[in-house]
Amino acid sequence: MCGELFNVNDYPGLPGILSGAGYTPEEIDAILGRPRDGGERTTHPLGPLRKELRPTDQVLALVPTRAGPKLMPATWWLVLDNRTLKPTRWSSFNCRSDRVFESPMHRNPPPSFRSVVIAQGFVEWQPIYSGGRLWTELSELEQEHPPKPMAKQRYLIQRPDGQPMIFGAFCKHWLDAEQQPLVSTGIITLRSHAQFANIHRQSFPLILLDDELADWLNPRVETEVFAPLLNMTEVREPFELIRLDGAETASTFAGQTLLPQWQPGDELPGALS
Repeated sequence: MCGELFNVNDYPGLPGILSGAGYTPEEIDAILGRPRDGGERTTHPLGPLRKELRPTDQVLALVPTRAGPKLMPATWWLVLDNRTLKPTRWSSFNCRSDRVFESPMHRNPPPSFRSVVIAQGFVEWQPIYSGGRLWTELSELEQEHPPKPMAKQRYLIQRPDGQPMIFGAFCKHWLDAEQQPLVSTGIITLRSHAQFANIHRQSFPLILLDDELADWLNPRVETEVFAPLLNMTEVREPFELIRLDGAETASTFAGQTLLPQWQPGDELPGALS
């Protein structure tokens, strides 16, 4: 289960992702607050995001609109209450890949659309059992009836090249009482990979490759096309695990990330009226 993200650190690799989603160089400069023609660097009125993001927080997402994919904040909890637009009591920050085609959650209005969440990496807690053993060191009987961990170690999982991770996700589009758009999202989780079992034995988030982004964000491409991705059982790219302790976390990851505000005219498909 992916239950914590580290936000992108000063936009590493974000220009390439935005370019692949169809943004022009001028639009990318505006999103990143880059100065043009010798001007001052700008910041966006929405302000910085916290570095550590948890379910119900605002995350950085690329979502489909009638004008093409747009970068915007999204509530990390797919299903919201129709009246209050607050997260419901049922957990929906993750979407299980084996239920994509059968879960009514994605058909109920507003319908789900494929999207992506962009982050530096995600966080998991590694269970440590008696005798300092990890999951793969437990006996078959213990794995059938898992004992309670004696301790847990927090790890950040990220790409070794420092580029952001692109998480496959679903989003829903809503309209608030003032008819302003609001987006919610849930990250897709796969069955856990064997290489990851000692960290999290049950699931691993869907991480997209750069050349998959355009089709994934194209609502005209049926989700059935991506069945091989949703049934993956192998790791396609290397990732590194960074042990997180209080001081190490604070000193290693600094900087700010700003989210662009909604732009008038960016109509959303499937928004509730």
